[in-house]
Amino acid sequence: MVGDELSKKAQAVFLGVAIGDALGATTEFMTSHEIKAKYKVHKKIRGGGWLGVKPGQVTDDTEMSLAIAQAILAEEKWNLGAIADNFLTWMRNKPIDIGATVRKGITNYRLKGELEVPVNHWDAGNGALMRMAPVALFTLGDDHLLKRYSLEQARLTHNHPLSDAACICIGQMVHAALLGADRFQLHAMARELIAEHKTFRFNNYKGLASGYVVDTMQTVLHYFFTTASFEECLIGVVNQGGDADTTGAIAGMLCGAFYGPESLPKQWLNKLDKQVKNEIEVSSSKLIQLSPWIAKDSHIQEISGNLWDYYDQGYVVAITTNGKVSKAGRNVMVRGTAKQAAEKFPALAEALGTQISNSGNHVYDLGNRVVSFPVEHSPWEVPDLHLIVQSCRELRRLTDNNNWQKVIVPRPGCGGGGLSWREVKPLLEPHFDERFLIINAVTR
Repeated sequence: MVGDELSKKAQAVFLGVAIGDALGATTEFMTSHEIKAKYKVHKKIRGGGWLGVKPGQVTDDTEMSLAIAQAILAEEKWNLGAIADNFLTWMRNKPIDIGATVRKGITNYRLKGELEVPVNHWDAGNGALMRMAPVALFTLGDDHLLKRYSLEQARLTHNHPLSDAACICIGQMVHAALLGADRFQLHAMARELIAEHKTFRFNNYKGLASGYVVDTMQTVLHYFFTTASFEECLIGVVNQGGDADTTGAIAGMLCGAFYGPESLPKQWLNKLDKQVKNEIEVSSSKLIQLSPWIAKDSHIQEISGNLWDYYDQGYVVAITTNGKVSKAGRNVMVRGTAKQAAEKFPALAEALGTQISNSGNHVYDLGNRVVSFPVEHSPWEVPDLHLIVQSCRELRRLTDNNNWQKVIVPRPGCGGGGLSWREVKPLLEPHFDERFLIINAVTR
C-alpha cells in the first residue's frame, strides 16, 4: 500500500473519531426511546445535547486523542510523560467534559508524578478506549508496540483488565482494517477477545450503551457487524444513546479504517469544526508516516535451502497447511512442507486434524517444534491472502507466548501455491522480527 493511500485511510480513522464524537454528543445520556420521540432518527450533526455543544463541536474523546497525537509529533517518538503533561494541560484548560476516572488519573499524575494508576476494579470505563486512534496509527506494522503503548496510555487513567483488552482489540482491528482485512477476519479478532473475556459477547445484543467498557464494545461491535456502511453503523450506534459520543467515536475509528475516506459522509465532514478537522488531517498523516509500516526498512530475513536442515539446528518449523480434514479425522497433507512433515512425523496429520475439527483452521503448536501455518482452506483452493495475514498474527503471538527465539517459515502460498513472493512479502513484514527466517524451501 503506497504512502498517500495509507495517509488518506489514516485520516479516515481519526476523522471518524471526531465525526462520531460530534454526532453522538447530541444524544449522550438519552435513552433510545427519548431519541426516537425527539428526533425519530438522529442522523444530523446538530449540536445541543446535555453539554449544549455547537454543531460540529467535539468533546473529550477527540480532544484527548489529539493530546496524545500532539505529544508524539512534538518529539516524533513515544513519550508517556509528554502525553501525561498534555492531559494535565488539557484538564487545566477546563474542557467541556471530562470523565470522573480520567480526572482522577490526571490528578494522580499532578500530585504524585505517577504514570500508572493502581489496579482498580471500578475503572472498567471506556475513557482509555476512546483515545486509541493515534496509538493505532503510530504503531501500524508492529503489534508488540501497539500492545505496549495501548496499555501505557490507558493506565494513565484506567487500570483494569477489561479496559486493557478492549484497547488492544480495537487497536488490532484498526491495524488489520487499514491493511485490508475483510469483515470475516475482523469478526475472528472480536471472537478472540470474547474467548479471553466472555463478558464481551455481543450476540443477542441487549441495547446497553453506557460508559462501561463492555457495554461500549458490545454496542460498537454489534452495529459494525450488522450494518453495511460508515453512515449506517454510526447512526445505529448514536441512536442507542447512553455514552453516545464515545460509542460514536470508537465506531467512527473502526469504520474509518474499514470503509476508508470515501465513506465519510460529506454532510458530516462539512459540519466538523474546521480547526479540529484540519489538525486531525495533518496529525493523522504525520502519525502514519512515523509508523513502523512506513518508517522502517523491511526486516524480513530471507534464505534458501532445506527447511529440515534448520529444524536440525533447533529452529521451530512452521509448515504451510490447509483446513481440510478427511473422514478419518486426518488433515490432508499432500504437498510441500506439510507432506514432508507428515512423512517425518506420522502422527502429525491426525493431531492437526483434531485441532482443526475442534477449533478451526488456525496456527497450532503440534509438538516436536512443528507449527501449522494455514495458507488455504483446502489443498484444491488457491491460497487466501487474508488467511495468511491471520496466520502471521497467530504465529507471532504463539512465538511471543512461548518465548521462541528461532522460527523458520516457508514462503507462504508461493511455489506450488501460485502466489508471488512480491505480493506476499508485505503481508509478513508487520508481524515478523529478527526471530523469524523466511525460507524459499527446496525439497530433498
